[in-house]
Amino acid sequence: MRLPVSMASSMASLVLLLAASLLASCAAPPAPPPPPSVAEASARGDAALAAGHSQEALDNYMIAAGQHDHHAETAIGTMYYIGVGVVRDYSEAALWLTPSAEAGDAAAQYTLGQINNTGGSGVLQDRKKAFEWFRKSAATGNVAAQYSLGHAYNFGDGTPIDYREAQRWYRSADAGANSDATMSLGVLYAEGRGVGQDFRQALSYFRKAADAGNAEAMRRIGNLYFNGDGVGRSDAQAYSWLRRAAAAGSEDAARRLTTPLVPSS
Repeated sequence: MRLPVSMASSMASLVLLLAASLLASCAAPPAPPPPPSVAEASARGDAALAAGHSQEALDNYMIAAGQHDHHAETAIGTMYYIGVGVVRDYSEAALWLTPSAEAGDAAAQYTLGQINNTGGSGVLQDRKKAFEWFRKSAATGNVAAQYSLGHAYNFGDGTPIDYREAQRWYRSADAGANSDATMSLGVLYAEGRGVGQDFRQALSYFRKAADAGNAEAMRRIGNLYFNGDGVGRSDAQAYSWLRRAAAAGSEDAARRLTTPLVPSS
């Protein structure tokens, strides 16, 4: 029995449609998008971290770090050091930071210095090693490392005390607007360490640091007024500066305001 021509044509079209559908269902799924480049992954990590999306940042940094991107390694190490998006872990932080630090990354060198300076979370305190990392980072112009290096020379942490070297590195950090370094220069002059004792010079540095919001500098200005060192003795000025220091977070200043005030350092 022959089908009418029109019906045969419809049947042929249907067969073709079914065949096409079957082929489409058997075809391979579309290929996934290519992975981001190292630079793209690192940049996405930075953007995610800035937006507060720590897991997304870590995921992207891991992609870049898998290709030995030092920026990403430093970022991951810093996340472990601070405890952002991960459990704080100094040993894990050091693991990620070391390759970048050895390659000359100043930020990684500084953070490794901090880790070794304090120890903790599976890392033993080693101030000699901390000093070496601070020295390497400071030599590249890292301001925070310059201050830490000055502090190490000032107090003999990992290196013999050397007030002239302390002053040198404090000055470098002061030029980089590090108020702790500025305040520390004031202390050297106030106590005559490596320089002639000069309370007026000390006050100049303390005021500069105080203008930058440094609470310890404010406290020390208050003490200068109580003692009359380099300034006319003034209880009113002393109380004013101590109140400012306490408001800025100085616990020493806050305690001092609750006790009878006598000349002090």
